[in-house]
Amino acid sequence: MLQHLPAGILPIVACPDEEPYFGRYARLIGPNNVIPVPHRAFKLDAFGYLADEIRKRKVALVHSHGKGAGIYSRLLSARTGVLVVHTFHGLHVGEYGRVKKAGYLAIERALGWFTGAAICVSDGERKLIEAAGFMPQSKLRTVVNGVAIPELRSAEPDQTRLDIVSVSRFDHQKNPELAIEIARQLRQAQPDLKFCLTIVGDGEKRQACIDAVQAAELGEYVSLPGASSNPRSYFRDAHLYLSTSRWEGMPLGVLEAMSEGLPIVATDVVGNRDLVGHNSNGLLFSDGDAVGGAACVANLLDETARHALGAASRAAVESRYSVNVMAQRTAAIYREVLGAG
Repeated sequence: MLQHLPAGILPIVACPDEEPYFGRYARLIGPNNVIPVPHRAFKLDAFGYLADEIRKRKVALVHSHGKGAGIYSRLLSARTGVLVVHTFHGLHVGEYGRVKKAGYLAIERALGWFTGAAICVSDGERKLIEAAGFMPQSKLRTVVNGVAIPELRSAEPDQTRLDIVSVSRFDHQKNPELAIEIARQLRQAQPDLKFCLTIVGDGEKRQACIDAVQAAELGEYVSLPGASSNPRSYFRDAHLYLSTSRWEGMPLGVLEAMSEGLPIVATDVVGNRDLVGHNSNGLLFSDGDAVGGAACVANLLDETARHALGAASRAAVESRYSVNVMAQRTAAIYREVLGAG
């Protein structure tokens, strides 16, 4: 987004002081334009500091991304009068009980009063938010995620084993445990198959997943290298991409894999199914169904099938998910909200 916004927009980023993103933002827009905030925590001193920065820098509009940032942004609007555009990136209530879910939706309903426009990143996400009823439909806009489209690799990687990649936070939503169970099921169903599942990323569940891989004696078949500043390098060495999310807004990992010409194996959930057509550019399986996920992977052992689905993935990104289109549509919403405000 920052690289493709039109001229005339001076971006300032507030984010946790953590790599790789803090450094990337600083290099892109200058260190003086990057403000550190706590990671997934609301703190009054950070809130006060942000309010002061908004006034001092004469910020015209705040665009927040995700649940935590959205709480900051809308409360900052109430405090300072700054206009807000908020992008949900998924309706994150999957792990909530009935009471906690009702409380969160009530908070979002109240914050909706301080939201100039709310961006949904897929039609599936918009339908969920409309059904939840906490944001006026008049404020909802849909801007699908977009990614940079690289040059295609000249050939598939080494054919002596099947390389599967997943880029994921190690948390409840992304459900990396299911990916490990799929690897176990695949090994059991195809004992002679040489394969490696690489799950790139970090999070609170990573150590538990490392322990699970060791307990299942999958060290030869599953690699957990941690976070990466260049996940696309893993796509280049892979034959297919696996997503085991319980829900999504519109998953950037899947989009980036599609842009690299990879076929997708993914859970049949909102976000994933917005991007992946079963037997079109990938294969879908039921959320939680490790046996079904392993069967989908096994169906892509055939190189011809992989090439056909991968080519369809690439074509879909080229026609519908350009980062330039995403940036232009988002900038149009900025102008709309600023004009209304």
